[in-house]
Amino acid sequence: MRSIKFLLAGLFTVLILASLAYHFDLGRNWRNGRFQQQQQQERQQQGEQQIVVQPPSSGFMDDTSPAAGLRRTAGSAEKYLTFYPHSGLHNQRLGLVNALVLARALNRTLLLPELNLGKGAHWAASPLLARRMGTCVDIPVPKRKGECYDYRRYIPLPASQVFDLAALDGLGIRWIERTDMHPSYLDDAFSREEIYALNDTTRFSYRIYDMRNNTRDLLQFEYRVDLEDLVLRDEPLMVFGSLFSTFRLVLDNRPDLRWLRDYLSGELGFNNPTVLRQALDVAAKLGGPGAFASVHLRTGDGVFRVVMDDTMTRMRQTLQTLLSDTAANAPDHHQDVDRINALSSNSTRQQHNGVPITSRLQECLLAQKHPQNGKRRSTHPRLQMIFMATDAPEPRRTLPDLFDEFVCMFTLSDFQESIDQTILSSQRYGVLFLPLIDAEIATYGEVFVGTPRSTFSKYIESRNRRFLAYYPAIGSSS
Repeated sequence: MRSIKFLLAGLFTVLILASLAYHFDLGRNWRNGRFQQQQQQERQQQGEQQIVVQPPSSGFMDDTSPAAGLRRTAGSAEKYLTFYPHSGLHNQRLGLVNALVLARALNRTLLLPELNLGKGAHWAASPLLARRMGTCVDIPVPKRKGECYDYRRYIPLPASQVFDLAALDGLGIRWIERTDMHPSYLDDAFSREEIYALNDTTRFSYRIYDMRNNTRDLLQFEYRVDLEDLVLRDEPLMVFGSLFSTFRLVLDNRPDLRWLRDYLSGELGFNNPTVLRQALDVAAKLGGPGAFASVHLRTGDGVFRVVMDDTMTRMRQTLQTLLSDTAANAPDHHQDVDRINALSSNSTRQQHNGVPITSRLQECLLAQKHPQNGKRRSTHPRLQMIFMATDAPEPRRTLPDLFDEFVCMFTLSDFQESIDQTILSSQRYGVLFLPLIDAEIATYGEVFVGTPRSTFSKYIESRNRRFLAYYPAIGSSS
């Protein structure tokens, strides 16, 4: 009997330890363990208190509100800031980069809002934008009317599920992901007197300057805010509305913050394995990363549709200049001319008749190689392998002249297998991954030509610059 009691006691102890280990791992994983152990040790040495926010379901807190534990777990001396993203994903990313720079400059912990992977929701004046983001998602989609009409295709995700936040490791930036965007998340943790909210009444309300003696013009912004004043604010929570715009932060006198902004612009890439896998698969079919030129042509809405012809003209001229430079020393092979004539004559017909793209792709791959040794060679500019990211529907039908001019230009729509696999990967998010794959492929170009004023192009440009910095031989060869 005694041995049975000891056995039961031992089993009970093992179960308790297993349960504790499970809850410990659950809390650690939930919090996005991007802060590596080395960084945690460095913070302890610097006397910084770590911030650990557990999910409400973990039982770690005695209050059901996740925000209510912010102050208790971090200590009353901790200060926070947050902001409200809007518009398309790449506009949201610009706001995120600016928020991370501000968090570092002000020594505050960034409360990361959710990002919208669906159709962009327009900016709204504070506090309307915050209210919409927090309450519209609770309404069934068919009933989202009035001020929530813009949120019918709003699909929020934690920032870490969209972008790779591992780039923040070792930068001294503290962050926590909000578990929801409802106003009560902050109301439960902070009183009104503990919140400093910047007045955001227009899309470009405030421009933030590094120093008071900085005399840069306001541009389209309404009023200026100085970092030197913000750093003196004692309120535990600082709330910004929009932080969108590459011109939002004026950092002429802070090279450290300029470097940080540039670094984050290049390093904050997509974090979805399907996106990364399919992008690399298509890049490989184009000859591999760095074996093709990249283009982004935005055509679908607003000012971009109005200036589309001008954009296409500039794109042609830039491509011709860039690609002519790469082929400046190449002989004009008769074989190249024959290939151009053959491919140009059926560039659109091939798509319309349902002819597989494989034969065109193989012919273009052969055109990039020397016929004797199989090594890559300089070729005629019109035969240069090009990937074009675009929102144009059925590009080969809607942009036939472009494909006749650059006969080895391909788009994501030419790789139906990758599209099908992406859509099947997630019933809810699969289709939304396609523009991300489009951008990711374009980042692997040996050169990149974008659409002016497009944040989609801005993302590709920053990531392409990073890619070429890691592989300088590719950039020097172009």
